[in-house]
Amino acid sequence: MGATEPAGPGDPRDAGVVTLPRLAVVMGRAADASRVCRVDAPDRVLRIWAMLASADDELHRASLRPEAVARLQRQLDVLTAELERSLSPALAGELHHLVGRKAAELTAAELRVEYACLLAWTIGLVIGILTELQVASAKTARASRPQPATRR
Repeated sequence: MGATEPAGPGDPRDAGVVTLPRLAVVMGRAADASRVCRVDAPDRVLRIWAMLASADDELHRASLRPEAVARLQRQLDVLTAELERSLSPALAGELHHLVGRKAAELTAAELRVEYACLLAWTIGLVIGILTELQVASAKTARASRPQPATRR
């Protein structure tokens, strides 16, 4: 095997690599299986949320130059696409409904509204993710506790 070939399973170069399990979070319990709200990459959603919050802060500065508005609009498009890739089709559809992208360039005021809407929706998503993880953690903790012996 040459130095440019990827390391295979059991290869000593692969010994320090840790592969984390993928985590998907199901939000609520839909009766219709096609409408399951699932977050396939909660870590990505948390990262996007932090980036949206940072950009939202920048948007609320006193004045924005046209170059900054254009850059923030491109960033909004990229973040929306990244968020969409992290969601089930049901949640992605909701995202499209919320942030139906327009072809025209947005003004600074319109961009502020777009960011605020996406940020608020993402905060709700993050709260849902954290709630589901806390519920799952509590269930796991209860299941792993030793059961008291029953007396007869």
